[in-house]
Amino acid sequence: MCMEDRSNMKNPTRSYAYRGGNAQLVGILMVIGALCAAAVAGYALWSLIQGPQSGQTQNPSDVGLVDPMDGNQVSIAATDSIEEILGAVQVYVRNNQNGQALTVLEHAVAQYAGDQELRFALGDLYMIENRHSDAYGQYIAGIEIGPSTAVAEFTAGTLANMLDKLELAEIHYSKSMGMDPTNPDTPVFLAAIQIKMNQLVNAKINLAIAGKLAPENARIFAMRSEIALRENKLNIALDQIRKARAIDPDSLGWVLQEARVLKRDRKPEEAINLMTALPEDQLEVVEAAMILAECYGMLGRPGDAASRLIDVAKKNPNDGKLAFDVALWLERAGERADAIAWATKAKTLGHANAQSWIESLD
Repeated sequence: MCMEDRSNMKNPTRSYAYRGGNAQLVGILMVIGALCAAAVAGYALWSLIQGPQSGQTQNPSDVGLVDPMDGNQVSIAATDSIEEILGAVQVYVRNNQNGQALTVLEHAVAQYAGDQELRFALGDLYMIENRHSDAYGQYIAGIEIGPSTAVAEFTAGTLANMLDKLELAEIHYSKSMGMDPTNPDTPVFLAAIQIKMNQLVNAKINLAIAGKLAPENARIFAMRSEIALRENKLNIALDQIRKARAIDPDSLGWVLQEARVLKRDRKPEEAINLMTALPEDQLEVVEAAMILAECYGMLGRPGDAASRLIDVAKKNPNDGKLAFDVALWLERAGERADAIAWATKAKTLGHANAQSWIESLD
């Protein structure tokens, strides 16, 4: 069979390119904007370890590949089918031998460059390895081979978002939504991209679509809150984030969003009361500590702001920005010597403004 025929055949045993679920599974951790890389890698791993639907999982030695214990010396026989190659890859991935799986897939893509399924499989493995630019390239290649699907466009949009290619992410998500207008996740992700691009009117339109498809999705209310906050419509912002919290009361992201709204509304005490009710491990999240410090500062308590940030900075010793923020609050609290010490640490960690700030104190 020629390469072109193999690339587009509709063999029901080759389920990889048409698998269900796909990248929609990675979106659980998204609040607004970037996806969690670990979630993407988790989806990719899930995809790769699904065995062929046609029957038995292959052993690598059955398909012209050396034993995994022999290292990366891989030989793909000319007669190996795509199913056999993917079966071998699945064995490697299940055995946590991603290096061998990667070598197999890279050789296979070189041999069958026009096979969409192999392209997507290699893209998924690159995702596991946090090689998101390479993964995006493979998904684009697979989409160009065709046929494109809503799932493939969604995955490409997710990768483009992670690479901060927002315009491309918007295009991919829009295509995915056009191919499958019933999926409520796609307009949510598209709206998140548009919020990042400050296209608030378009984001509202897509959130309205998502709201009709999934009226109890807490992310929709949280994102509406973010839009209202950007528009300085604080009553709406507070109402929307509280609706999100009513649906998902355990989400730290929603608590932080409500605290941000209260802080903007010049209600720092309410924000502090809200946040200090959180478990201590959540208060150690850098964003939470920053919001708390700002609220203490609004109340004229720079010492408390500095103390909160110091606790968190000690647990994030390589965060130059956090070290510099500690210095700023200590200086406001009148602790100049300690402030200079923290600013010096920030300088060592590469903070661009630390040295000039230290010099300005003289």
